[in-house]
Amino acid sequence: MRIDTNRFSSSARYAWRGRITAFHDSYQGRKDAPGLRARLASPAHPDALLRDAADPYPELLTPHVLGIRASASRGADQLRSRLLHDERELCARIHAESVRVVTQYEVRQVPAPAALARYGELIGVWRAAAGVCRGRAAVLTHEANQRLAHYWAAVLTSLRPLPQEPFPMDHPHRLPGHIALDESWQHTDDWLRVDGGLWPAPVRGRTDHPVTRALAILDEQPVRGEDPGTPRGAATGPGWGHG
Repeated sequence: MRIDTNRFSSSARYAWRGRITAFHDSYQGRKDAPGLRARLASPAHPDALLRDAADPYPELLTPHVLGIRASASRGADQLRSRLLHDERELCARIHAESVRVVTQYEVRQVPAPAALARYGELIGVWRAAAGVCRGRAAVLTHEANQRLAHYWAAVLTSLRPLPQEPFPMDHPHRLPGHIALDESWQHTDDWLRVDGGLWPAPVRGRTDHPVTRALAILDEQPVRGEDPGTPRGAATGPGWGHG
């Protein structure tokens, strides 16, 4: 049996690149540490932090931290653009089938189970592809947060002892500059409304777009084995969502 060495060499290159990046972030943390001493020596009281702000420590967002955040955001945007480009034919089919479903169910008011089943299959393919894309974007943000952890660990190590720890290193989501995917990644069905055709860019909650109306029709259909009076969206239970 022939062993595929390309897979192992690719993993080795990835691990090596990760070590180089970690070294660079730690070096930059040690370099930035002296300029951060005054701000870290007297951190804001936890009760004074702005919980609704983009970041609770805006005074600690150094150029290096902002660069890591910008890189992660750019990578996530590129993944989204690539998804829409690669699945452009699927999106076009969904747009066409959305108009057909809306016309059949709302204009003619004649149910067409076969057409709706085809539409549901297309939406399933889209949601699967969007889910894979969301997973890759989540990996990007995780790697960026790992870089922030290396950076801040080097900063604090260089400045110790401090009167008190300015932020908990054992809670990565509370580090200055922490990165998370924006809310749009929880509603990937909304991306289907960016068609550049008869309708302008989507607005969250908009109900006049054919995709929105067709999805509502799809979700209102009863699930096999469920009470016919139970909407599909209600039958999925808590914790489930659509794209």
